[in-house]
This record gives sequence, C-alpha cells and structure tokens, in this order.
Amino acid sequence: MREVPTPALVVDLDALDANIARMGARWPGRRLRPHVKAFKSTALAARLADAGHDAFCAATLREVAGLAAAGLGADLLLANETVDVARLRAAPSTAPPRRASPSPSTRPRPSRSRRPRGSARC
Repeated sequence: MREVPTPALVVDLDALDANIARMGARWPGRRLRPHVKAFKSTALAARLADAGHDAFCAATLREVAGLAAAGLGADLLLANETVDVARLRAAPSTAPPRRASPSPSTRPRPSRSRRPRGSARC
C-alpha cells in the first residue's frame, strides 16, 4: 500500500458488493439516493446503478455533469445552492439530457409580500 500514490480510492469489492446488496434489500431502487460526494467515482456509481440505484445526489455541478457524461443517473439531484449564474447556465450544455433536480433550498420562494395570507412557509 505504501507504493499507491495518493489520493487513491482503494475498495474492497467483496465488502462493497455486500453493502450494495444489503442497501438494496433495505431501500430498493430510488428509495435511496447515494451521494457521489462520498466516493467521487463514476465506476462506483455505475456499480450502484447496475444494482438498481440510478438516482444520485451530488454536491457540485461538476459532479452532476460527470455523472451525466458517464451515462449515469436517470435522476440527478444537486444538493447545494449554486450562486455562479454562468456555471449554472452552462450546466445543461455540459451534460446529455437527463432529469436534474435542484435542491429544494435552491428553488425560488415567493417573497413575503406575495405570499397569500394564511399560507404556510416552506
């Protein structure tokens, strides 16, 4: 192991496959949305997708674009706010057409003055 250049992702595939199977038994399909920030690997994401978990959560637009470019994630969720408007506008052009969902915290909210009287806050 001392000769492996860092940073490096070292995976025990038997343990990974056992964990994916256990995860799939507990939360099948899209009931679970793995966060690619945890492993930053399209190869591991592909293994999850092959096991039925084809919806992913990502922390950055770069992660979303990487997953989409690799043909992964029929449903991608960007879990962070994006304040760089130019990068956000470019995001759809860097990835093949897929379903990409913004985080609920990034969706526009009505201003206080426009909120109907008696309506609940999100």
